[in-house]
Amino acid sequence: MAHDCRDKEDLAQVAFKHPLRIENQRLAEENTRLKRILLSHSLSWSPASQAFLAGKGSCTQRKTRSSISNPQKSGGLYLPAEIVLRVLKFAVQSQHPILDPLSPSNPAHLTEAEKDRGNQVAINFLATCKAIHVEGTKLFWNSNTFVFTTPQALTTFGALSAGFREDIRHITIRVIARYYDDQKARKLKLPAAYHTELKRDMKLKVAQRPKEAALVRGGLRSYAWTQVVDFLQALRGPFDINFRHKDKPRPNLLPNLTSMRIDLVNFTDRYLPPSGAELHDVASHEFGCTLNELQITGMPDGDIGSRANAELSGMLKDEGLFMDGIAAYWAPSAGQLQPLRGYYWAPRVVRAAMEDFSDDEDDLLGFDGEMTAWYNQGHSHKGFAPPAPPEEGCPETCMPLDEYIWKRVPISRDEESRDWVLFDRRTGREHFDEDEDLCPCCGTWHESVYGAGDLDLSLD
Repeated sequence: MAHDCRDKEDLAQVAFKHPLRIENQRLAEENTRLKRILLSHSLSWSPASQAFLAGKGSCTQRKTRSSISNPQKSGGLYLPAEIVLRVLKFAVQSQHPILDPLSPSNPAHLTEAEKDRGNQVAINFLATCKAIHVEGTKLFWNSNTFVFTTPQALTTFGALSAGFREDIRHITIRVIARYYDDQKARKLKLPAAYHTELKRDMKLKVAQRPKEAALVRGGLRSYAWTQVVDFLQALRGPFDINFRHKDKPRPNLLPNLTSMRIDLVNFTDRYLPPSGAELHDVASHEFGCTLNELQITGMPDGDIGSRANAELSGMLKDEGLFMDGIAAYWAPSAGQLQPLRGYYWAPRVVRAAMEDFSDDEDDLLGFDGEMTAWYNQGHSHKGFAPPAPPEEGCPETCMPLDEYIWKRVPISRDEESRDWVLFDRRTGREHFDEDEDLCPCCGTWHESVYGAGDLDLSLD
């Protein structure tokens, strides 16, 4: 079993690149100021600018929104502001998530399709005029979804203005477990049980490290649960010089975040140790009772996965929706990240019991009954944090709402469309009739989630 920790060489590389990014930003700002000075004197700084100035003359005259809206002033074509905004939204809105905004992405953390996708938005449209730049920047951050593949990318996101970060409600973080070893003879493999598409054990990538002094911890090491901690710690509030409220805590990186998806890659209980106290502190205390919904894929099986699920579910508010699914990716020893198909979620509602119940009701609990009982007991709605907002438009039912609760659950792991599912407040699990068949994988009934025929449960 590996020892989960941060790697010194990776940390040194991150620290080395960070000053270069700051220096490049300073040089870019200085370059922009010099170009403005040259432009104000009708001087070119490149062949392209020289051709532009020769064809257009001096471009120091600014065009405002009012002058554009008046065709007689502008002397050109006129488009209503509503049409301009619709075209602008179409130009800056991507049909795919934006990967590592404001940071360069690691090619090893991307799939082949993501690597070949190229530029997804017409970002040059924002350079049309100041009004388009202001409106387009707001639309870009409000109308797109974002995926972060490294904790450093999420930390760098704090450089964005707080006004844009406040409107982000959902993010996805992709945590790719890394393994290190100082013995070349040891070979690590991802078991075939990781996903049904893996027909055999697959070779894992292991970074070789030299042996150090006897007191330095060596051997097999991993950067998995600690990496999850680093991602969550990156959500802490960045320093803002304009924040002057001494009697209020600094807002988090994404103060209005309500849902999150965590894709765990190459997390296997074959090598990983259980999650430590550091994950409990950041998930259950620093960000405890802050989310309405949490989705996790690729969680290891057994006690290790059950313990991590229990710790991460502490981020949810009372009556929050927790969804666990099979792995969405696996990272080979060489090449691009490989996507994996998924079918359904295993949903449950955390701390939904209106009143406490005793441990004697174990027959009402799921396979992780002790964990469910621990989180349900003593966490009624009388707590300090408000519960998750109730779903609107839920179906009518004769079931008492003090014993059951409705939630909208995605019909499959990678679909946005949702269907209504009824949950038992006492167990947090999906409600089913005793006469119906149970899923052999998790002991619950999934017909209301993915429908009959979507998953073949026949046994050989």
